[in-house]
Amino acid sequence: MKCAASGFSASVRLAAVLLGLMAAAAQRRPSVIDAVHKGHAVGRERDGIEAVRAALDSGGDVNERDASEWTPLMHAALECRAEIVALLVERGADVRLRASSARTTSFMDHGQSALTIGASCFIARRRAALAPERGMPESYVQTELAAPQKIVGQLIHAGAEVNGADADGRTALMMAAMQGWEGAVRELLAAKALVNARDREGRLAIDYVDPTNLGIINLLQRAGSSQPTGRSGRAVCDAERALDRLGYDTPIIDCIAGQQLRAVLIRFQNDHKLQATGDLDAPTRKALEIR
Repeated sequence: MKCAASGFSASVRLAAVLLGLMAAAAQRRPSVIDAVHKGHAVGRERDGIEAVRAALDSGGDVNERDASEWTPLMHAALECRAEIVALLVERGADVRLRASSARTTSFMDHGQSALTIGASCFIARRRAALAPERGMPESYVQTELAAPQKIVGQLIHAGAEVNGADADGRTALMMAAMQGWEGAVRELLAAKALVNARDREGRLAIDYVDPTNLGIINLLQRAGSSQPTGRSGRAVCDAERALDRLGYDTPIIDCIAGQQLRAVLIRFQNDHKLQATGDLDAPTRKALEIR
């Protein structure tokens, strides 16, 4: 009996050691999310592709989750890197996963999908603007500006939920309309995006369009959009533009009510003797001359 007990104890210890080794190996797995961001800078998408491929080949999880439950695919959509999106989809990325829907002050926690993120990827426009001074050819500029449509098309083809909404009720069509990506709007409408879906405030996709963007307005109207509700979905975009005009250094109009905008709003509110809430409340909108 003693010998049997000793053997059992040894087996338990061996199992514990093996479990420990397996856990350590799992912890050492490369982060695919980190690899995605290797392609962030102007002209560096190839670096991101190679880093993602290496991470996956080394055991990285294609559906890895960060603290906000964002996946590598969501990060690639945020980076507006179409080739990285294609690689992740090819390697089995789940296009239907969603981020955390916790309603916090972080824009990273609003139940987005890769499709809603890709439909609004603002960084492509910023890269296109920086490209000439970085010595990039016109073809690079056009590739950047075509990326949102390409990503949206890839994700739809892979089975993304076209009419899925984030925690604020915003659909991919609303996000593409807000960022002015006409090609992405076309892709979504062709995939039967609901033109009259409403967000949590009752706004339509047409309420998110810049009033001067007649191309997208016409697309939505031809698809059967109702008349605008009169409640703009562009308050954050308009605030960022107004703040930038007033010298508050917000050159990237990302239309995201995140911590960066909050910090700038507090500065503006303090400068104008308003209550420093960091929110786009009525007095702040009035001072910024936006709706």
